[in-house]
Amino acid sequence: MFRFIARVVVPVGMVSVFFLASVANAQISPDLPNPTGAPNPLTKTLSIFRNNMQDKIMKAADAMPESKYSYRPTKDVRSFGEIVTHVADISYFLCSNAKGEASPAMATAKSSKTEIEAYLKGSFDYCDRVYSGFTDAHLNDRADFFGFKTNKMFILTQAGNHDALHYGNLVTYLRLNGLEPSGGWF
Repeated sequence: MFRFIARVVVPVGMVSVFFLASVANAQISPDLPNPTGAPNPLTKTLSIFRNNMQDKIMKAADAMPESKYSYRPTKDVRSFGEIVTHVADISYFLCSNAKGEASPAMATAKSSKTEIEAYLKGSFDYCDRVYSGFTDAHLNDRADFFGFKTNKMFILTQAGNHDALHYGNLVTYLRLNGLEPSGGWF
């Protein structure tokens, strides 16, 4: 019996693993950015992750109909529009903190999908300009995070981390409303 398993099951299992690995590999875009060759690979890595999350958030904001921007699954959580606005607020806050300047914008009452999306896009464009001015040499510069002393890399990491956290919320809200999130390369 052991010989049968060794002769049949093991090779079939190995073929299955190689097949599944090739299928999984096909799911990863051949255009997946490779920051290792960039002049500032650490900064580039942070920027790639943040850009990916921000692209997904913009697509989620666009996919949700305006009539559902006030949707909240329970009374205790933010509405879809409030999450999108919060993401923009924190993007402005974190990126201005990393740049060492006052936040250029904070949310005033935004009532329409168009206003909220414009505010979100403005915050992402602002962060793009901040990230483009960084090199790896700047990442260990001192920074303040809500009174805690840290470095700029921590602040820049939090921008992408915060976006990913709330993208998960947005995906849930979209699915609860029968909408499919856009996905992406990871």
